[in-house]
Amino acid sequence: MFSALIKRHNRILLLVALLVSCLNLDLFVRASAQELTVKASFAERAISPGEQITLQLSRPLQPSEGRIGVLIGTTDWTSLFSVAPDALVYTPQVPLPAGESEVIVYLVTGENDWREIARFPLRVEDAQPSAPQPQDATQNNGSGKMEFTPSLTIGIKSQAAEAHFPEANRPERETFTDFTLQGSLKSNFTRGAFGSEMQFDIAGSSYRNEALRFAQEGDRAPRIDLASYLLQFKAGKARIQMGHIAYGTNRHLINSFSSRGISLTFPITRRADFSLAAINGSSIVGWDNFIGLSRRKHQIVTGSLGLEIFPERPGGLRIEGGLLHGSLLPINNFNQGNITDAEQSKGLSVRVVASDPSQRIRFDAGFARSRFNNPSDPLLNQSFDVVSVKEDARNARYIDASFDILRDRPISATRKASLTFNYRHETIDPLFRSVTAFTQADRFQNQFEAVATVADVTATISHWRYNDNLDRIPSILKTLTRRSGVIIGAPLVSLLGDPANPSPWFPRVSYGYDRTHQFGASLPLNSDFALSHVPDQISTNQNALAEWQFQKARFGYRLNHSFQNNRQTGRELADLRNLINGFTIGVTPHAKVDLNVEVSLESAKNFETDRIDHLNRIGTNVNWLVSNRSTLTATVSTIFAGDVAGASQSRNVELDAQWSYRFALERSRYRKVQGQFFVRYANRYARSLDNLFGFNNLTKFQTLNFGLSFTFF
Repeated sequence: MFSALIKRHNRILLLVALLVSCLNLDLFVRASAQELTVKASFAERAISPGEQITLQLSRPLQPSEGRIGVLIGTTDWTSLFSVAPDALVYTPQVPLPAGESEVIVYLVTGENDWREIARFPLRVEDAQPSAPQPQDATQNNGSGKMEFTPSLTIGIKSQAAEAHFPEANRPERETFTDFTLQGSLKSNFTRGAFGSEMQFDIAGSSYRNEALRFAQEGDRAPRIDLASYLLQFKAGKARIQMGHIAYGTNRHLINSFSSRGISLTFPITRRADFSLAAINGSSIVGWDNFIGLSRRKHQIVTGSLGLEIFPERPGGLRIEGGLLHGSLLPINNFNQGNITDAEQSKGLSVRVVASDPSQRIRFDAGFARSRFNNPSDPLLNQSFDVVSVKEDARNARYIDASFDILRDRPISATRKASLTFNYRHETIDPLFRSVTAFTQADRFQNQFEAVATVADVTATISHWRYNDNLDRIPSILKTLTRRSGVIIGAPLVSLLGDPANPSPWFPRVSYGYDRTHQFGASLPLNSDFALSHVPDQISTNQNALAEWQFQKARFGYRLNHSFQNNRQTGRELADLRNLINGFTIGVTPHAKVDLNVEVSLESAKNFETDRIDHLNRIGTNVNWLVSNRSTLTATVSTIFAGDVAGASQSRNVELDAQWSYRFALERSRYRKVQGQFFVRYANRYARSLDNLFGFNNLTKFQTLNFGLSFTFF
């Protein structure tokens, strides 16, 4: 009955998409997979361990392109992010690792090829005692203070109806009603120089497949489990941590390695400090292995000694030395599933961080030496005669240096100029490996970069050189990469108009050019390689963007042109060209209504097969703040794709609509309830035709979902 009510939905949705696009007058560019960009909500500030973070995509990812993978430090956090059409959102179940680490975003193709598309620094502040909030139970005892903050969220999510075609696409559960639970308990106590902090987080689901440890335990996974915990005790500058911690500052040996364990940090003198940590070898959750050190052969023991040459100016010249001993069993992280092997490594590291008093010169360099071993694993060997891995010690080093040649140098009464030069170097020996850091071995690279700002005009020029086969083995292909790029951005009003009285008709423009040359150094000796196997390819990518911003409207145009010139012997015609024209218009007719439409026109030519493909997309988005507590959002998009010769064609239509309502009840300081109710409808239609092979595939999928959540305290 449900599917009958929306019969012939594909034509209706297509008509709705075109009509809404015309009414809203909002065109937005959709770039190809090569230009997918990401913005992070945390890129320029420090956040708390329990703060929600968002990775905003420049456009929705198409199913044919693959999926997004997210690593924080060396741990895969992908499964913990909720995925929206153009964003990934992490609502903390496991607190983010304290300290500094990196968030690396990958595009993972169907062949499981992980291609990095973005990298962001993540600074997570240690939980510090704060001023009492209204929901906290706070006690003051003379010179001491205690805070107690509980939180409990109970949710219900239901899929009331579902329709699909063909029958082979029937989901595992057509309809369902699940209950979810998230709880947090925090406490802070301070008295003089002493302080203690505690945080426990639990998560649960009535659907066992969504339990925290389902990937590991299957049907034995607890429905309610410990997601994370952290205990901290401080006395002056000395600190002890137990629970989910992050440790390490050397990018090649151990760098913000996050897992459950114990760490100790304390000052030895005014200039020197020492830290020691014992950490579980993989990311874990649950009440089992509470401290994280129950498996001696699956843990990391590491320590570091730091020396501040100028204690009155921390970071002016700091020297750190570290040691590591790690042993891993073939055990995955709780949210990963892959084949692993037993590993062992021992290593030492040295890091030097320096800067001048004015911070014009900044320097960060590190060296690591690691001895890695793969002990025999009978489970993987399967009684085969396997050649054992030779234990060997290898080195890695890096240098990051910056120099502000000009800093806010006045060039007129109202304009200033800045110029910064950056240099980055990295060398990683062949077969270098550490059990606590992901590195690409056999790598040598240098990067030079100049960043200039003149008034409101910014320009970045960079050159990057890379090669492998550092041992110069004649029978192995040596590949070289040379990459150069320039990015320029400027608001035209500062160049052509009056900055004191800016006109919205002057857009902000930017242009980017990137050229990459990848080629083989020579034909390997004593190998089966022919000249046609030696790569030689030049790729160029150009982007031009113009954006206009008016009081109640915005408009933008983007042009992208990329060309892949294959100069490999015998493959000279295997060239590819891609051209994209995109437009954006946004209208805000009312303070509570925002209308957006997006259109992109893409053309791709394969010179080797003489084939031209087109991909055109029209999409629209409406956000309506019905009231202070109620919001209505709707997104409609359609994609047409096919080649000029008519050999194949496809059409995809997507509709998403959601209405949500927030409510709150407060009767006293400790009796508070907040909640949210939502109704969500989703519709997917896809049809693909291939006249050459006779394929005619049609898929339909619709869902109607409800949700209700209550947050107490």
